Amino acid sequence: MILTRRAFLQTSGMAAAATAVFPGLILRRTSALFTPIRRGTGTFEGSGGTIGWFISYDSLVLIDTQFPESAAECWGGIQERTDRRIDFLINSHHHGDHTAGNPTFAPHAEHIVAHKNVPVLQKAAAERRDTLDSQVYADTVFESEWKQDLGSETVRMKYYGAAHTGGDSVTHFENADVAHMGDLVFNRVPAYIDLPGGSDTANWISVLEDIHKDCSDETVFIYGHGSAEYGITGTRADLLEARDFLTALREHVQSGIAEGKSVEELLVNGLSGFEAYVNPDRPTTLHGRIRSVYMELSK
Repeated sequence: MILTRRAFLQTSGMAAAATAVFPGLILRRTSALFTPIRRGTGTFEGSGGTIGWFISYDSLVLIDTQFPESAAECWGGIQERTDRRIDFLINSHHHGDHTAGNPTFAPHAEHIVAHKNVPVLQKAAAERRDTLDSQVYADTVFESEWKQDLGSETVRMKYYGAAHTGGDSVTHFENADVAHMGDLVFNRVPAYIDLPGGSDTANWISVLEDIHKDCSDETVFIYGHGSAEYGITGTRADLLEARDFLTALREHVQSGIAEGKSVEELLVNGLSGFEAYVNPDRPTTLHGRIRSVYMELSK
């Protein structure tokens, strides 16, 4: 069944948010939630990284896939909104909370699209976790940019360089002016730094600045994760906030290393000025990020 846009908006609602932990990542866990943004775009919050979607009479695009259970729940909701197959299923990067649902969506998708490093990193991570049998990889990859006409919309993916991982892409629905950031922004949450997966915090800072320049104050951003207070959508100002957090994190660790401090000594006072990033239920999450940057800068 295909719903009219008005009916679609009427069937979308709001629900409360909470958080959960999965292998070192901060995840946002909610009851299943579809939220429209504008011009056929929206978000789905289940378990894992935020799923973005675009639905029209011409095409169906999904960004990221979460885990099998929430992916099935998402697909059920999508089928209530359109009877189309998925034209393009996009993986913003390789992490399991963004790709573990690939097997659920793949039978309904024409293509899975990602940066060329994503299948390589996904396979390497699966080998470390002995989960190779449960992987489904992108069949369409690109090096720097991929663009597709969707009829009433144009979708563009761009790789800005190593940041959160070695394969992060930004997906921009150009007419709607809605950009899915994957995990390039953890909105007021200490960003997960995946060194084995190619994370580069110095370049991550530059990437956020470049994206900020490429977009406008009208752009609506979708984030992979966000705190309960700040949520998983926002404005380009959030990109500079995330940049400032990474900058302060690097400066804190770098100055400590220069003074001959151990990583344990750097954990004592945390990170001044970024109290919004401290989750009272998981106060040591920030400690893990300090440890990661210490490892990165001590190489």
